[in-house]
Amino acid sequence: MSMNAENQMEETKSNKSRSIILYISLFIVCLGSCAGHYLLYGIPETVAIRMTGLVVTGLLVTVFSFNAGSAYESLFGNNADNPGRFYIAFMAVSVLGILQPAMPASAWPMVSCFVLLTVLSNIPAGITASCVCLIMSAASGGAAGLSYVFVYIFAGITAAVLISHIDESFRTTLPILITLIILFLGLAVVTFTTNSVFSVEMLIYPTVNITITLILMLFILKLYSAKVIFKQKDDYLELNDPECMLLTKLKNISPADYKKTVHVVYFCDRVSSALGLNTDVVKCAGLYHRIGVIGGAYNWENTRIVCEESNIPQTVVDILKELEDPNTPMRRTETAVLYMCECMVSSVQYLFGKNKDIKLDYAELTEAIFKQRFEAGLFKDNDISIGQYEKMKKVFMEEKLYYDFLR
Repeated sequence: MSMNAENQMEETKSNKSRSIILYISLFIVCLGSCAGHYLLYGIPETVAIRMTGLVVTGLLVTVFSFNAGSAYESLFGNNADNPGRFYIAFMAVSVLGILQPAMPASAWPMVSCFVLLTVLSNIPAGITASCVCLIMSAASGGAAGLSYVFVYIFAGITAAVLISHIDESFRTTLPILITLIILFLGLAVVTFTTNSVFSVEMLIYPTVNITITLILMLFILKLYSAKVIFKQKDDYLELNDPECMLLTKLKNISPADYKKTVHVVYFCDRVSSALGLNTDVVKCAGLYHRIGVIGGAYNWENTRIVCEESNIPQTVVDILKELEDPNTPMRRTETAVLYMCECMVSSVQYLFGKNKDIKLDYAELTEAIFKQRFEAGLFKDNDISIGQYEKMKKVFMEEKLYYDFLR
């Protein structure tokens, strides 16, 4: 067995051990929270047993949702590489939730929990985890708490869905406003229907709730954007600089590979933008797809070693593996984009290399290349949609002026 294989096995065992520790800690903390609710609020034993059973079920679904999101790459940001961030936040919310039933149910800041746990995972895991915490508070709050459960679920789902669709500019005003409107309407309906006589005092707790929820949502999203979103952008900004140290090394070793990489990245940027993909990720994969040359030859093993030594993001490494490793199916749309960008550049450079003055029909050439790759089964295991496939083809057909730079 090679040293690389041994290292991979050790890393896999280490990751499994960390995951098991997180799962055990999560169950211990949440069951401890159940015990805390039982002891502090004098919950009847039958209710406590029911609560504990639902919490355990919810924890299993949460763990399943998070792992499924990691397997199918539907977790937000780089959460797949940092599962501890989600589980530690979940445990903290569970512990702090012990204090929640001491407040009137109309003042529970539950919606902010939905936001926090969703941005650290994905929609299913975030909603399920938040509902686990809500179950404990509702059981301890009695009939009054149960009246508000669906208000927080509806407002929380609204927040989770809207926050998850924030674009790269991270504009949060509209999602927050819509969430607060849903929360206000729900609190108003329950508050007015559970009080026979109207009084100004009945508005105090819902107002406090909305205010605290607003402050917490702003704080959570600000912290998340600073520590995750924009930090990730800064990391890619440095990696995507064609003059960075690693690419300069490639330029010195193989000027032809470096020059080709620059052209490929141009098309990666154009196509990924048209398809609504993460342009930073696709451009980074395009820049480093020939980096194996530094290791002596262009192959996956050399690329993997160079990427590990240079701390290239795992998402980019996974794309490069699908591109270069013959034993790994090409499933990602980003990989298909990179493959076709490299293919178009290579084809045009080859034709210009044979005859520098040749006049090419780029639309016809694009159609022929795509048809050949489609019939070869390139896209059969890929996630790319028909609409994305046609848009990608259209971008290559319209880029008539740039091809002259490949002469």
